[in-house]
Amino acid sequence: MSAHVAFARADMKSAPSATKSAPSATKSARSARDIHAPMLPTAVEQPFDSPDWLFETKWDGVRAICTVTKSDVRASSRTGQELTRAFPELLELRHAFHMLPIVVDGEIVSLDRKGRSSFQRLQPRINRLSASKSESVKITFVVFDVLSMGAHDVRKQPLEVRKDLLKKAIVRGKSLVAFSPHVIGKGVRLFQKARDQGIEGIIAKRRTSQYHAGRTREWLKIKVTNSQEFVICGWTEPRGSRRYFGSILVGLYDHGELVYTGHAGTGFDENALAALFAKMKPLETKRAPFRVMPAADAPIHWIRPKLVAEVKFGEWTHDGVLRQPVYLGLRVDKRPEDCVRVRERS
Repeated sequence: MSAHVAFARADMKSAPSATKSAPSATKSARSARDIHAPMLPTAVEQPFDSPDWLFETKWDGVRAICTVTKSDVRASSRTGQELTRAFPELLELRHAFHMLPIVVDGEIVSLDRKGRSSFQRLQPRINRLSASKSESVKITFVVFDVLSMGAHDVRKQPLEVRKDLLKKAIVRGKSLVAFSPHVIGKGVRLFQKARDQGIEGIIAKRRTSQYHAGRTREWLKIKVTNSQEFVICGWTEPRGSRRYFGSILVGLYDHGELVYTGHAGTGFDENALAALFAKMKPLETKRAPFRVMPAADAPIHWIRPKLVAEVKFGEWTHDGVLRQPVYLGLRVDKRPEDCVRVRERS
């Protein structure tokens, strides 16, 4: 039985009777919010093989759920931010699918010539440093799931059915949209390939999984490199010829309390220094966010904990501090309160 037939039959069985009353406004509002909340993977340490799972590349960009109609496109980040201002090309999605309206889940990425994504390359678009600089960074919207098509909510369909529907819905020749391919069963091989090619990692998804908002064990992420989102808590004064600041101080929440985890002074070019400083300066405060004060070799300026940075690092020390941290960029799609230390599960 084809995916389209299975989808149609399931939809007919679950369709409500025409004589039933319309849902309440509260229910409708709740459903509208829920359909835009993404399904999130749980971190695990080791890749694995299993015929019950499919495996995809972990794309390194900005997650977006896009609602596409004939006349409009709404692109929502994980925090509900509208993304079409930073990425106006997304308006072209009106011509990228055979069936409208459609709600798709994917990642806004910048690809190099080898098809590898890089969150750092997206920073000029996120910061909007200058029109010419931003426009030179081309984007691709890599889609990997579909939540609804036409009048049909397909979230309860198995993942493989949804991916088949999504792939067939894409209009060929539209360079903005790319379908995220997968392999079945062979997670270890794909992980090794990701490591060899310098890709961030892979995502494992149970083939029969339905689409549920929030964190789940039905989807798993296995990273090649250590990286995480951290709350920016302050900066140190620069030395020598460096401008704006020397390093940023970062922390994570632990049972509601911000705890210092290190400082990152590399990963910045002049534009990144200027852009981040412009965002930190208005947040400056005399109050330190940490109960236990960190040592520093330069004067510290504290800020209110409103900004989130993605940082890659070598490892954690025994006392919970980052080794070899490198700033990758601001995460406008992440909330500070969601920044907690990742407790990896195998």
